[in-house]
Amino acid sequence: MKRRLWLFPLIAIFALASCAKAPKAEVEAAEAAVARAEKAPDVAAYAPEELKRAQNLLADMRKELAAKRYDKAKAFAASAKEAADAAVAAAPANKDRAKGRAASLIETAKSAYAEVDKLLKAAAKLKKSGLDLPAKNAALVGAKSGIADAEAAYAAGDYLKAADIAAKAEAALAELKTSVGLAVQATTRKK
Repeated sequence: MKRRLWLFPLIAIFALASCAKAPKAEVEAAEAAVARAEKAPDVAAYAPEELKRAQNLLADMRKELAAKRYDKAKAFAASAKEAADAAVAAAPANKDRAKGRAASLIETAKSAYAEVDKLLKAAAKLKKSGLDLPAKNAALVGAKSGIADAEAAYAAGDYLKAADIAAKAEAALAELKTSVGLAVQATTRKK
């Protein structure tokens, strides 16, 4: 009889472990927080990393629930809720930063456009510059169109798109400025 007495505590531990309940409230709170973050208008665009983290933690929570590891599931649920709340909180600040960056890039592109336009007009007055002026003017018109598209995206509130378009226009203008500048320098040295 004494030999079997040690079995009773083990049986009690296994019985208690098998009766553990899923953290229903924590799971529901995590799922609701992630769903709110997914539906929030600016989170996907302006806090995608934070949202992805919350979604990954929610997936980990579900795996732990399926494996009946409720302590780990509860911890993942709390982390997923925290990450989802952080995504919702980060989106407005990230949107403001994107707005500022877009505005700055648009202004820089406008300034570069004025510079290149002036440089091209000066190059047109030079003889034997070797420049394909129609092609350079077409590139300048394309950059101007890009700036207009960036301003339209900015006005529509799509600051990420506006920044992307303005950056491309600025890069095209920088390349144009370099090629025209080199041709003008080469022509003026020949004189």
